[in-house]
Amino acid sequence: MKSLPSILTLGNLTSGMLAVIMAIHGEFALAVTMIWVAMFFDLFDGFAARKLHCEGEFGKALDSLADVVSFGTAPVLILYLNSMNEVNALGMALTALFPVCGALRLARYNCQKTASHGFVGMPITFAGGLMSFFALWSPYFTHGVAYLVIIVLSGLMVSQIRFPSLKQVLAPHEKDIVEPK
Repeated sequence: MKSLPSILTLGNLTSGMLAVIMAIHGEFALAVTMIWVAMFFDLFDGFAARKLHCEGEFGKALDSLADVVSFGTAPVLILYLNSMNEVNALGMALTALFPVCGALRLARYNCQKTASHGFVGMPITFAGGLMSFFALWSPYFTHGVAYLVIIVLSGLMVSQIRFPSLKQVLAPHEKDIVEPK
């Protein structure tokens, strides 16, 4: 049972790789679906680790590596292949910016020494989910809009803006709930 969180994380990574392969073959809707499947695995790997009391550095590192593929590389590759494959050097550089900022955000998170409520910077999972949704519809927008989406989501990942964690939203602790007077 202690290996369940890592198995779920590998499900995340496998789904992300399948999204990349599907995008290469032009199956953009299936590629986005695989990113959303990866999000499902990512949601439950940390939950399983906490419930099974097997959180550790290995799982944290493996999760970050899987996240860079599934939510950093795959979504922006779908965008690039779906609507930006004829862009100039600026477009290619911006395409690379998204997974770079995602990796920086994950590295910062992994180096935090104290547990805090929520996240500093938009979590890569959320940014990748938004990017994948935009990537699917990107042929209906100009390259300028795509560039703006990449810049905004990349900037939010490395920003100092606080974002609530999903566990705060879905199951706030009793001590965090303010009782009416």
